[in-house]
Amino acid sequence: MPIHAKTVSQNGSLLLTPSHGNGSAWGKANCQSCHSMRRLHQSVPKIKTIVDKKKFATCTGCHGYNGAKQTEPQCLVCHNPKDMPKNPFRTGKHRHDFDSSKDLPTTSRQCVVCHAASNMNGKFEPAIDLTMFKDKSDTETPYENQNEFCLRCHNRNHQQTKYSIIHAGSRNEAIAAEDNYRAIDKHGLTQGTSDGLYNGLRGGYNYKTVVDCVDCHAMHGSENKGLIIDDSRKGAFLLDSNIRNKPYAVKLLEADTNYSQLCALCHDMKTISGGGETDTGNGLSGVHFNDGSDCVRCHSHGEQEQKGL
Repeated sequence: MPIHAKTVSQNGSLLLTPSHGNGSAWGKANCQSCHSMRRLHQSVPKIKTIVDKKKFATCTGCHGYNGAKQTEPQCLVCHNPKDMPKNPFRTGKHRHDFDSSKDLPTTSRQCVVCHAASNMNGKFEPAIDLTMFKDKSDTETPYENQNEFCLRCHNRNHQQTKYSIIHAGSRNEAIAAEDNYRAIDKHGLTQGTSDGLYNGLRGGYNYKTVVDCVDCHAMHGSENKGLIIDDSRKGAFLLDSNIRNKPYAVKLLEADTNYSQLCALCHDMKTISGGGETDTGNGLSGVHFNDGSDCVRCHSHGEQEQKGL
């Protein structure tokens, strides 16, 4: 009996395997030799609209190569600003393209580096939707969370051979990520006292919240350097939807060194003082911005030594 798309999805992956068509279909590049476009994805109208319009070019984006070497997944056939503009939200000139010395347009081949086995069910699950990279012990251990996925590449001494980080920046932020997350940063893992002078967070966050890398860094495109989100809808995932989806713009100030607009997305003083009433420039206040200074001059990426952080 043929394996239907619904069954493949329930098995945790949409990628075709050598069992495709009881083995007889594996290795074939011409999908239409077996499948009728009229019958495909009838139970998924949003997908079917795109499939009917773009035909069999959509197949490899979800189902992989099917063992046909000459075929390349076409993720961007569907995932683009016109057909699926919010899946993911892709705007901005800077991309996560594995070479920070260049800013290149995203390609489908880049997509499958991180999303080799997504089941496309609308629910993001790191263990299913992200490619398995080996840890520092050279073993494929499960990800505790999506931050663990990021740290498999962003570290000092056990980077992925195929995707080593060469241009790490003047402060080596890209390779210091693991040190910061596990030792002095953790931006939420460290139990804060929440009684500091400038304490206060917007709805959805508290001082014990584990803040994911992607809350501040946009993997799929940003106008800001360092892939800092330039739009609240690209990160800050725990914010109340009426705040996050307004949306609020985020621009790095002072020659890309001032992160105040980013910090103000989540930080909001309970007791206003020290310039906390001053608009940072994107319509949000709540951080001590009286002299226009940057938060990270004193607060190093959420270091645990600061009370309330």
